[in-house]
Amino acid sequence: MPNQIEYLTINETNALLRVIDHPRDQAVVALFLNTGLFLQEAVGLKTDWIKWESKILSVKGKRPREIPLNDQAFEALARWSKERVDSQVSAFFTTSRGALNALSLRSINQLIPKYAKQAGIKKRVNSQTLRNTFAVRLFSQEVSIAKAAAILGITDHESINRYILASKQSPIVKVLNEDLTKVDTRPRLAKLVTKYFPTTPKIAQLVNSRKEHILPEHEELVFGRERVIDDVRLLLAKKQPILLIGPLGIGKTHLLKHLTRLFSPNPLYLASPKPLKSMLGQICDKVGPDWRKQLKAGYSAREMIDFIIRSYSTQDPAPILIIDNLDDLRSSDTDLFISLFEHCTILAATSALKPKLEQVWWKFKQIRLNPLNEGSAKQLIKYLTQNLAISDYEMLETRILTVSNRLPLAMVDMISQISHKPVITKEVVRDIYHEAGTRYRDWTPLLIIIWGAAMLFRFVALGTHSFEGYILAGALIASLMTVIRFMKMVK
Repeated sequence: MPNQIEYLTINETNALLRVIDHPRDQAVVALFLNTGLFLQEAVGLKTDWIKWESKILSVKGKRPREIPLNDQAFEALARWSKERVDSQVSAFFTTSRGALNALSLRSINQLIPKYAKQAGIKKRVNSQTLRNTFAVRLFSQEVSIAKAAAILGITDHESINRYILASKQSPIVKVLNEDLTKVDTRPRLAKLVTKYFPTTPKIAQLVNSRKEHILPEHEELVFGRERVIDDVRLLLAKKQPILLIGPLGIGKTHLLKHLTRLFSPNPLYLASPKPLKSMLGQICDKVGPDWRKQLKAGYSAREMIDFIIRSYSTQDPAPILIIDNLDDLRSSDTDLFISLFEHCTILAATSALKPKLEQVWWKFKQIRLNPLNEGSAKQLIKYLTQNLAISDYEMLETRILTVSNRLPLAMVDMISQISHKPVITKEVVRDIYHEAGTRYRDWTPLLIIIWGAAMLFRFVALGTHSFEGYILAGALIASLMTVIRFMKMVK
């Protein structure tokens, strides 16, 4: 018959759904089977069309309407939402390989026949077949023709009559005589499980529209250092020299550059005090661009400092020098450097308090920088990853927090490692590491001592004919070998 409608029986529907193992493809097929969307509507489905709390699909476009989601459709969509990568793409169905894009019409047209063939269905199956299946089941229910037509988004009487005729001829009429939201082809046990333990969907987040990787190189952005900045403000107001102390990666340089902008235009940022004459030359350039003309040829560091002191002695308030990597200062330059303290306020940073520079450290009010607290570290991660496509953000966040020890530089470097990936999958997250942030303890001496004690105990047990002691010592040695083997695998 030319007007005959192709649709799937319940057995064919279940067979089709059983062979699909990809959560996205499962959601695509379940959506057609339980909402009767048009192909273009499925392709254009946006993340904000799904009202998770009310279980409503709000369709936009030429046929705007609201379709209730039964448990079968809701579960399939919710499971895919947990796998779907947040990105710049607003489409709910996205590609799973290569660059992340909206799933195309062609892709959907290819995946449905592929699974139908795997399910052993002999009919020609496409998106229209699945829509027809829903329509026939829908008109089989105790719902008005007007309501059914509205859900399907059709108005022409010919299409309506064809679906009504097909529903009357369909054997599923006797099986399905339920409310619209109950149309569900799953086994009873599956329905019961999802009724009491529904899948919690992940609310999609649209990432920043910028395409380049975000780096925290903007000195105006600082995370988790508000209290330190307030302390520095107060101390500098009292003309107190300040020394920021912290290990590599703690964020000293970034914080110093932020403070340079904060107190601009007065402060001068200096990357290193070595060589001393190079640093002094930068200071001289700021206080007097023609300083070379004022000094004799072959001027010494002492003459440069005298020029700086003369220039600074007339300035009020005292100028601020912001010096990074102060531990690079040579011990032979200590006396010259200390003479700067009398005429300017110094804000510096160091990774270690070297004993040879102890005379310099005494001059400062020391502030020790600690790793970021968990809240600030999460803010930094959120900022750095705002334009990246991430399949499991919580997993990425946990991995970075754990491996980096909440050191800002380690966190920045770890995210930079993966920023070129079109999609940051779980496998990518597992491979992230950073030497600066990862700390290992050497348990070798302790293991050697325990091993020796176990061997001694075993020989004593053997000599005293203690069978229980011999077995216990053997078990201890076996446990030690397992631990050592595991530690090698971890490394």
